[in-house]
Amino acid sequence: MVNDVVELPHAELYVWYENGAHSIEPVNGVFQGSMDLSVVDLPDNAIYYLCGPLPFMRALRGELLARGVAPGDIHYEVFGPDLWQADLE
Repeated sequence: MVNDVVELPHAELYVWYENGAHSIEPVNGVFQGSMDLSVVDLPDNAIYYLCGPLPFMRALRGELLARGVAPGDIHYEVFGPDLWQADLE
């Protein structure tokens, strides 16, 4: 995935690791702990793609909205159990 992002014009990639802040990948920034968007600049007119479990994406969506990102510029892909599917069992 990193190689794909590097090929995109104007793309930036930041990574967060629960333990340690080291990466051999060519990324723009590496951080330790939970994702905290306050440590990165958010470019104007960017589109944001979030993927992961719902609680994670809710938290990040809230941070993005608080920083002025339009809701239509935030896209999602859920990783994890399908909460609605569980209701059918």
